[in-house]
Order: sequence, then structure tokens, then C-alpha cells
Amino acid sequence: MPAIQRQAAVAQANGHSHQADPRDGDHHHDEPEDHHHHHHFIQDPHGDILTHQGGHFRPLVIMEISEKTTEETRKWLIERIEAQPETGGAGLKARQSVSENGGGTVLEIGASRERLLEGAERACLKKKCKDGTVREFTRVHSEQFDCEEQHFLTTCDCQRIIYYLLLHIRNPTTSNIPGTNNLVLYEKQRIIPKCMDAKIVTHLYPLHIASELSSLTKIWYKSFNSLNGQPIERIREYFGEALAIYFSFLGFYTAALVLPAGVGLLSYLLSTFLGPPSHGYALFAIFNLIWTTLFLEAWKRKCAGMAYSWGTYGMVKFEEPRPEFYGPLHRNRITGREEPHYPKWKRNLKKFGVSAPLIVVFLILAFGIMLASFTLEDYIKGRMDITKMPGSLVFLLPSTIYAVAIVFINKFYRQLASYLNDWENHRLNSTYENNLIMKLIVFDFANCFMALFYVAFYQQDMDRLKKYLATLLIVQQVIEQFLETGLPYLILRFWRKGDHILEAAEKKKDDDANVEAAKGLAEEQSKMDVYPGTFDDYLELFLQFGYVFLFSAVYPLAALWALFNNVIEIRSDAFKISRVCQRPFGQSAEDIGTWQVVFEIMGIIAVLTNTSLMAMSPEVKAFFPNMSTTHYILMFVIFEHILLGLKAAIAILIPDLPKWMEVELAREEFESRQAFLQMLAEKRNADKDNEQLEAEKKIVEMTTVEEVGETTA
Repeated sequence: MPAIQRQAAVAQANGHSHQADPRDGDHHHDEPEDHHHHHHFIQDPHGDILTHQGGHFRPLVIMEISEKTTEETRKWLIERIEAQPETGGAGLKARQSVSENGGGTVLEIGASRERLLEGAERACLKKKCKDGTVREFTRVHSEQFDCEEQHFLTTCDCQRIIYYLLLHIRNPTTSNIPGTNNLVLYEKQRIIPKCMDAKIVTHLYPLHIASELSSLTKIWYKSFNSLNGQPIERIREYFGEALAIYFSFLGFYTAALVLPAGVGLLSYLLSTFLGPPSHGYALFAIFNLIWTTLFLEAWKRKCAGMAYSWGTYGMVKFEEPRPEFYGPLHRNRITGREEPHYPKWKRNLKKFGVSAPLIVVFLILAFGIMLASFTLEDYIKGRMDITKMPGSLVFLLPSTIYAVAIVFINKFYRQLASYLNDWENHRLNSTYENNLIMKLIVFDFANCFMALFYVAFYQQDMDRLKKYLATLLIVQQVIEQFLETGLPYLILRFWRKGDHILEAAEKKKDDDANVEAAKGLAEEQSKMDVYPGTFDDYLELFLQFGYVFLFSAVYPLAALWALFNNVIEIRSDAFKISRVCQRPFGQSAEDIGTWQVVFEIMGIIAVLTNTSLMAMSPEVKAFFPNMSTTHYILMFVIFEHILLGLKAAIAILIPDLPKWMEVELAREEFESRQAFLQMLAEKRNADKDNEQLEAEKKIVEMTTVEEVGETTA
């Protein structure tokens, strides 16, 4: 499996983004003695999800065990999955079969309704209450939830719960994995992530539900009505909050591009037919700089509103060490468990002594390829007439080849960056991802934009800058679209002979037919690619954002090309996750994470580049013919600071939270405080009652003693 895909697959196991479970499987919510008294009315509206008609077992999650795994290890693993929670198991149902591809074992995993409700409580799953609020589900207060509603637990919820229960099967004491010689599980270590890291478990993924997927795709990318917007709520119900936020961001960004694309097209038409307007260059750049700030601030408000309505706003994550993390065992001061420990100085030595120099080496290589492209271009320009065919066509070859080279250099570097990140041995998944983002952002930014900076500020050739900007933007978008979706689908369709089972299952309406289809569902979906996550998608949008706005004034049509690409990107990404890739486990999320900061930094850099381009523009210089060079530069430095101040003022003046959300959060805080005060008052009253009872008891005892004394006398 490619390194980036492997990282994405294992990352879910390392830091699955449920709200933190403070009990962590060792303690539970206080439950009444008679559980059924409180939730016996909860029926199984998901009979079509948990079982087929007639009680046939219906799997929701697939676990593939390597053919190299011994029988002893396989039996031990299945036993831990099926064992009851009281004995440290997951309490799930597993059906075993042999894979037709490699001879390994395939486990089809499901769960009873009761076990799913217990798991929802342990995983702190948030669901909508009857009063419209979103709270953590507890069986004790099940009457407050719409448990009788048909879709109370979606298939995504069920699969997420099963995944959570699997991840929290823990080893009771430090010991070797049965059937292995050197694989040690320390006390309370999670078993499944360790087995995935040791390649005992090769794949773990939830199954696509053909009927649900068909219903979603029809309104998502298969019809023209989908151009009106995406069914974000339906996406969340099927794929989880993290993917819903990605597609919401992509849709929001695409819709927001309409304005700069329209202004850019108008600017291009005016300059083409009427000549470059004297103020147009500067005005268009200023417009784009203000737009980037408004866009990012508006997205923060929209994202906060979605996260609040989904119950993920302000969620707390408790991360455990990655299963790949190694080192001598030390006792964790927070959890009290023994965990690997790795000195920080060793990690920093690897980061700055090896990883950083390797990045520099690759940047030097990329710089050499850039210079070779310019040299070849100058050679063609000197030997051919580039104003006529075929010279004009040949003249495009160096920049086109360079654009293709950038894509493949980035692809190769991502594999290297993933390997270096693994080697650095990061303890938590969040630090692992942040370090990977940093490595990729630094290199990809330099590799993609060094030619543009070189041409703009060293050669100061605006015509060449416009040409390279257009070529890099368009060529890279076309290649990325093909590599991301087109090529994987062709491989799946014509080489692996997949993508047929879902289509066949969609056409069968009766449950018995679905049973027959389900028999081959795991086998067919095993042919699909592992979904690599949204990492590359966000990175691609980040680079596009830079192409459009770093040098926006030079090439006004950049936003228009980005808009066209993103309209296709929404459909191609939806198609990829629905038809080309295995279904990912749903993950909770409240925002786009570190990428928000990365986009904001790009917006600041855009101020610097566009201000510099304005200062270099002949049209702008013409307005100040008698100004000295020193004063001219000083004027634009002041202007640059004014723009940065304007961006900061807009960011401050626009609240990060919508007004209705501020009111709801204030109400929640007030109600929480009132509940706390009421609890204190009840405790004080209870203490007073106890004191009064104690006083009365003492009086009775004293009276009894006196009476006994009088009787004796």
C-alpha cells in the first residue's frame, strides 16, 4: 500500500476523533439495576441494517487477516472480538471466511442493537434530543432521544461504534501476542491498532450500503439538480462529519470563486478590447486581497454553525500513543499505564539533522529543473519564430513539461515525507499529521511557486509570469483530476473487474436478493482502493488558492479556471469516494483544522506579492514620474502595511461565531450554571436534613439514657 494511503488508513486507528471517553472503557455511566426498565421500548428500526429479513446476519465492517498469520493468533483475535465486555472483549459478532484473492481470513463483523446502544454510550456519541438539542446519548436517559425514529442510528453511526469497540479491546497484562515470538503488547495497550501495525490485520473498513449509496449519489453528482448544492447532511449521515466538512468547504470555496472569476473575466475582456485600464491592475489586486479575508472569515462562521448543530463544536479529544510509536516503557503520569517513551532530543535530531537537509536537497533539485525549463525555452525562442505555428506550439513545451514534472516530483516527495515522518517516531497522531503537513507545505509551496517568484521578482518578465501561471494552474489541475479519479477508476473497472456488485445490489429491491448480493460484497469492495483521506485534497486546494491569489493581478482568468476545475472536482471527489474507494469510517470534526491557518498565511503572503507586483507595474510607476526610488519603495511598504492592517481589521470586526450561536452558547452556559447552583442547593439541603436527623437522633439517645437512668434509680 502506498505510504500516504497507509498513513491515512492507520491514522483513523491512531486518533479516531470521537469525543474523549474519560472512562476509556474501564468505567461506565452509572446505570440502573434494571437496564430494561429504562430502554425496553427501544425497538430495532434498523432491522434492514443489522440483519436481513429472516434473521440472516448482515455484516457492517470487514477485517482482513493476513494469510501469514498463524491459526493460534487468528483464533485469539476472533475470541477477543466476540468476547463479552465483562471479560475485556468487544462483544461483537464475527463471521469467518477465506479470501479468494490471497488465502487470508476475512471477518465480517456486526453487532446486536443492544450492543450498539451500549457502544454509543461508551463512545460518547452525540445525538439529537426530542427538544432539538444535541447531547451525548445515555441509555439511562433514552426517553429524551428519538430512539423510535427510523434513522436514530445511521449506518455510519453503527460502523463508527463497531470501530470504536474494536479499537478499545485492550490487553489485560503485558504479554506476547499468541502465536508470535516477538510482538509484545504492554498492559492496557489497544490490540487492534497493534495488530494493524504488525500486519496481522491487513485491512479494516466499513462496507458500503448499496441502497443508501445509490440514494445519496443520485442527488449528489448524478443529476443536474446537484449543481444547486450538495446534500451536506446526507453526506454527514453516510460518511461522517470530517468528510462533510471537506465537501462543504469545497462547495463554499467554489461558490465564493464566482465573484473573483466574474471580476477577473470582466478585467480580462476590458484589457483585451479597450486596452489595460490605468487603475485596473491595482484595483483588481486590492479586490482579491479583501475577498480572501472575507471568504476565510465567512467560512469560519459557517463551519462553526455546522459543528454546533452536529454536536462537534468544542469537542475534546484524548489521544493515545500511535501503535507505531516505540521506545522503552515508562509509566504515563496521566493514565497511569506503561507506555513507550522516546526522548525529544532524538526526534529533533532526526527532524533537523536529516529531514530538513533532505528537503533542501530536493528543493535544489527542483530549482535545477526550473532553470533547465527556462534555458530550453530561451533556446527555442532563439531558434524558432514563436509568433507562428509550429513555433508557438513548441514554445509551450518547456513550461508544460515543467508543470508535469512538478506534479510527479510532488508525488515522489510525499512518499519520502511520509517515510521521514514515520522515522521521526512521533507519539501522537495530531503531532504526526502537523509535522507531515509542515513538510509537504514547505516543499510543495517552494516547488510549485519558485518559478513564479523567480520570473516575477528576478527576471521581472510579466509576460513569462502570465504564461507560466496559466500553464502550471491548468496542466496541474488536469493531471491531478486524472490521477485522483480517472486512473483509479479505470484500474478498478477494467483490471480488477470491480464496481459491479454495488450496481447489481442497487437494482435488487427485495431483501433476499440483497442477502445474495451481500455474500460477495466484501470480496468486491476489497478490490477498491483504500480511501487516502482528505489530506491531498486540502493540499491541492491550498496550492490552487496560491496560484489564483498570489499573482492574481497578472492573470485575471486564474479564478475562472479554478472555478471550472472545482465544479468538476466536487463531482469527481464524490465519485471517487463512492465508486473507486472503500468506504472510510466516519470521523468527528469541528473544522478544517490546521488548514485554516495555512490558508490564512497564504492570504498574508498574497498581500506581499501583489503589493510588490503593483510597485513593479509600469502603469503604476507612470503615476509617480518624479518620485525617487527610495520614496517610491517606502510608499509601497506603507501601502502594504495598510492592506495588512485592513485584513486584520476585517478579521477582528467579523465575529467567528454567528449571533444565534453566541446566544445558544450563552444559554447553555447559563443553564449549566443554574444546574450547578441547584445541585449545590440540593446538597446543602441534604446536609441540613442529615444534620437535623443526627441532632434528633442524639436527642432521642440522650432521652433514652436519661429514662434508663431514672428507671435504674
